[in-house]
Amino acid sequence: MRGRRSQLHEDRSKFPCRIFPSLSNLAMATSRWLLLAVLGCVGAESPPMFGEITSPNYPQGYPDNAKESWDVRVPEGYGIRLYFIHLDIEPSDGCEYDALKVVIGDAVEDAICGRNVGGAPGHPIKERYYPSNTLQLLFTSDFSNQERYTGFSAYYVAVDVDECEDGAINPCSHFCNNYIGGYFCSCPPEYDLHEDQHTCGVNCSGGRYTELRGQISSPGYPSPYPENSLCEYKVLLEPGYQVILTFQPTDFDIEEADDGSCSYDSLMIKAKGRKFGPFCGKSPPPPIETGSYEVDVLFQTDSGGDNKGWKLRYSEDAIPCPNQVTENSILDPQNAKYIFKDMVTVRCEEGFEIVAGDKKTLSFLAKCQADGTWSNAHLQCQPVDCGNPKEADFAEMKFESTTYQSEAKYNCKSDYYSLLGEETYHCSLDGVWVNSKGQTDPPTCKPVCGRTTLQHQSRIYGGSPAENGYFPWVIHFPSGDIGGGSLISDQWVLTAAHVVQDHNLPRILAGDVMHRKGVELVAKKVIIHPSWIRGNNEARRNYDNDIALVQLSQRIEMGPCICPVCLPENMTASSPDIDEVGYVAGWGKPNDDFRRLKTATLQYAPVSVRKTEDCKNSVVTDQVFTENMICAGGGGKDSCQGDSGGPLMFRYVSEEVEDERLYLGGIVSWGLECGKFGMYSRVRNYLEWIKETIKETEREDAGEQKTKPLKICK
Repeated sequence: MRGRRSQLHEDRSKFPCRIFPSLSNLAMATSRWLLLAVLGCVGAESPPMFGEITSPNYPQGYPDNAKESWDVRVPEGYGIRLYFIHLDIEPSDGCEYDALKVVIGDAVEDAICGRNVGGAPGHPIKERYYPSNTLQLLFTSDFSNQERYTGFSAYYVAVDVDECEDGAINPCSHFCNNYIGGYFCSCPPEYDLHEDQHTCGVNCSGGRYTELRGQISSPGYPSPYPENSLCEYKVLLEPGYQVILTFQPTDFDIEEADDGSCSYDSLMIKAKGRKFGPFCGKSPPPPIETGSYEVDVLFQTDSGGDNKGWKLRYSEDAIPCPNQVTENSILDPQNAKYIFKDMVTVRCEEGFEIVAGDKKTLSFLAKCQADGTWSNAHLQCQPVDCGNPKEADFAEMKFESTTYQSEAKYNCKSDYYSLLGEETYHCSLDGVWVNSKGQTDPPTCKPVCGRTTLQHQSRIYGGSPAENGYFPWVIHFPSGDIGGGSLISDQWVLTAAHVVQDHNLPRILAGDVMHRKGVELVAKKVIIHPSWIRGNNEARRNYDNDIALVQLSQRIEMGPCICPVCLPENMTASSPDIDEVGYVAGWGKPNDDFRRLKTATLQYAPVSVRKTEDCKNSVVTDQVFTENMICAGGGGKDSCQGDSGGPLMFRYVSEEVEDERLYLGGIVSWGLECGKFGMYSRVRNYLEWIKETIKETEREDAGEQKTKPLKICK
C-alpha cells in the first residue's frame, strides 16, 4: 500500500476511561442524565465532556442589544455535538437581526435563529455536529424584541471523532485504528513503526560488505522498494584499495520529483569526506572511483511512488597516488601509476631544492600510503635562493633577484678604485654566488695607484711647493725630523728602516700638502726588513736594506686627497734607467734655507738617476754601496734632512693606463750633503718581501673584526 500522503496529525491524547457507546440522540431526559453520568468519568483535569448554555434572561425574553459569548472546549480526540431543547430567536433573512453564531477559529461556521418550540417531547429541536474540540458561541440581538422572543436553551456533548474514517486526512502511512478519544497506527509485516508513531518503514540498515567484490541492491529488488525508509550500507575493504561502483542501465529506477530533483527518493554515496549524488530517475550514474577503501551507501525514500529500485556492483582497485609528490620535482622510478607501498626518490628539478628546517637537500624518499597520499608530501621543492650577494668594500652591487641563475654585478663606487676580479656573478645550484670560474669570493675594489694631477714635463727647473693631488700618497711622521713615507695600499705605508727603527708606533699625518692640516692616522704595527742592521744613524756607514712597512690600524677610503703610489711591478730590470728624471717630495729641510728644519708645505723637486760610480766618487768616507741602492740628484736638486723615508717617483708608462701615473722607484735613504747626490733604497729589489710580509700579516689578522674604512677626503 503506497500512496502519496499529506502531512501527518500529531498524536492524540489518551484518556483515563473509554466510552464504548456512541450516542447520537437522547430520547428522554432520564437517558440524558445517564449519559452525563457515564461521561463524567473523565478526569477533573480534562475539559468537561458536556454542558448547558442558555440565552440571557432565559426563559424570559432576551434583552435588546445583547452580546454574549461562550467558549466551548472538550478533550482532544472528540468533536462537539450541539442540540437545542428550546429555540425562540427572532427570525430574519440570514439571521441578520438576532442570532446565535458558531465560530471555529476565525471563521463563522453557523448562524442559528427562528422559532421552533413545538418539538416532540424528548427530542431536540435542532442538532448540529462540529468536528472540532473547541468553538465559540456568540449571541447577539438588535435594538428591538417586540414579540418577546424567549431565546434558547442548548446542550453540548463531546462526541468521539473517527480520525480513520473515509474522506478524512489519514494520519497513518499504512493502517489507522480508531478508538474513543483517539487512534493509533500500525504496520504490515516486515515494516516497523518509526518514532513519529505515524510512519511505517523497513529497517534496511546495517549491511556491511568486506569482500573485494560484490553487489548491493535496494530492499526487495526488483520489486518496488518500501516507502519511508532509510537504508545504509557500508563497504569496507583493506586499506590501500579504493572502491569502484558501477551500475547497469536496467538496474536503476528511483522516483524523482516533477522538477527533476531528487527531493522524493535518492541514492547518495559518501567516501573519504567526498559526496557523490544524490542520484534518482531512470538513468544510472557513471562508474564512481571513490578514492577510499571505506564507502557508505545511503538510500532514502518518502511515502509515495512505485519504483523498482537499484542494484550496484562494487569492486576493488589499488588506490593510486598522484604522479607528483610536490611541484617542480621528478620521481625515480617513473611509472605510469603508483599504488600502495610504492617507494620513490623525489628529486627537485634544476634550480630547486628542498628546505627542511636549517637543512637543504636536492632529494628525499616518499612512500605511497594506503589513503592515496605520499609520505613526506609536506617537503617542498623551492627555488634555490642564494640570498644577497656578499658585500665588497668600496663596491656597490646591482641585482634583481636572488634565485637560481640570477645575476649580480659589482662596480666600484669611485674612480679611485678598480675592480679586481670578475664583474658578474650568478646564483648557482649550490645556493651560492659564483663567477664564471666557480669562485665564491666577491671581487675586490683595489685602490687605483699613482694617480696624480701633476703634468709631467721632460725638463723641470728648480723645486716647487706641491699642490693637493700631486702626490696624495706622501705621508708625514711629525715627531721631530724623522721623515716621511708613501702609502702603497689602503692600510700599508712604505718608509725607510732608519726612520722608524726607534719608533714602535709613530704618529702619522696624511691627506694634505699642509702637514698641519693632515688627518692623523693610527699605526698598528712596524715591520722592519729582517736584513736591516740596527744601529746609531749618526755613525752609520751601511744603509743596505733600509726599508720598512707600517701597518695602519684602520683601512682608508681612497679619494682625491689620498691614494696609493704604484709599486715597480712589471718593470724592466734596469728601471729606473740612468738619466731618467723622477721626483722627490717631502717636508724636509729646504736646500736654500738652512735655518728651517722642515717646511709647512710639501716640497718636490725633479732629480735624475745617476750611475752608482757618480755617488761613490763624491764620497770620501767608507760608505757601503750595494745593488739595493739608487743614486740620484745633483745640480742642487736633492732630498735633505727630514725627507728620509719619502718617495723617489717616476712616470709609470703602460698601454693599459692612459692618464698620468707615478710609481715608487726608491725610498730616501742617505746622503752626505744636501743638494748633491742622494742614495735611495731600490724598491724593485724588495717587491717579494713587501708582498709576502703584507700577505702573512693580513692572514694573521683575518679573525679580527673589520672596522669601517676611514674617510679622509671631504
